[in-house]
Amino acid sequence: MEGEDAKMPELEGVTHRWLDVRGIRMHIAEAGSGEPLILLHGFPQNWWEWHGVIPRLAEHYWVIAPDHRGFGWSDAPARGYTAGSLVADILELMAKLGITRARFLTHDWGAIVGQLLAIQRPGSVEALVITGAPDVHIRPNAKLVPVFPKLWHAFALAAPVIGPRIQHNRKVVRHLFTAFEPDGGVSEEDMKLYNSLAAQPRRSHAGSALYRGTILPAFMGIIFGRYARRDFPVPTLALIGAKEPSATLQQMGHRRGRGGNITTEIVQGEGHFIADHQPELVAGKTLEFFRTPRAA
Repeated sequence: MEGEDAKMPELEGVTHRWLDVRGIRMHIAEAGSGEPLILLHGFPQNWWEWHGVIPRLAEHYWVIAPDHRGFGWSDAPARGYTAGSLVADILELMAKLGITRARFLTHDWGAIVGQLLAIQRPGSVEALVITGAPDVHIRPNAKLVPVFPKLWHAFALAAPVIGPRIQHNRKVVRHLFTAFEPDGGVSEEDMKLYNSLAAQPRRSHAGSALYRGTILPAFMGIIFGRYARRDFPVPTLALIGAKEPSATLQQMGHRRGRGGNITTEIVQGEGHFIADHQPELVAGKTLEFFRTPRAA
């Protein structure tokens, strides 16, 4: 299985197992006990993105941090990187674990998957926290146009030939981790870990396919209001660093009403990788949001 040549990092209290999910071996890291809390990582990371928040969350929940297909220590098949397929992966993972309903903490494209899951199968999502991405209920707004040049890497990564290659380029990879960070969100050691896996041939093709099949289409759909009028019954917290483009999208484009149940908190001084840079803050805000009483 790809990924075996990269040493699995150790975290106290965390165990690992692999499950057969829709024809692939999916790796999950687990900790704690009680009601389920599923963590969905972003690009180009894996379950280790959450190592700073897992110990705190595991004091209250059964924490499950999967590696999405193509990432970390899960298989990297040639296909299956559309939004519908990725949502189906999580639903089958939940079924394999005997989970019918869970809380979710998500980041980046994991936040897109989490929101689409909440829209399509709201009964499966108790509550949702998104980081590093806007909520999908954005209305078209000309003020959002200046955001496009800041996201040039998304278009480059989506290109069939160029996308896989640039994941081997150190300057491009460093840009992904540092472009929207005030003073560094991801450690050098962690960047090396993520890169050692993401640069493997099948995984670099998976990353490009993900941008082509899910991230770029979802981004364009959000910008042009595809989901703006959709009901969103799941209580959601958008926890976004002020230094990243998602903050602009959230502040200027969020549509109230149909996109109700969404609470926005812009964290001043923070960037895209907020869970890496401020794990205690993310864990604390997540636990507080999940504990908040909600009307029946």
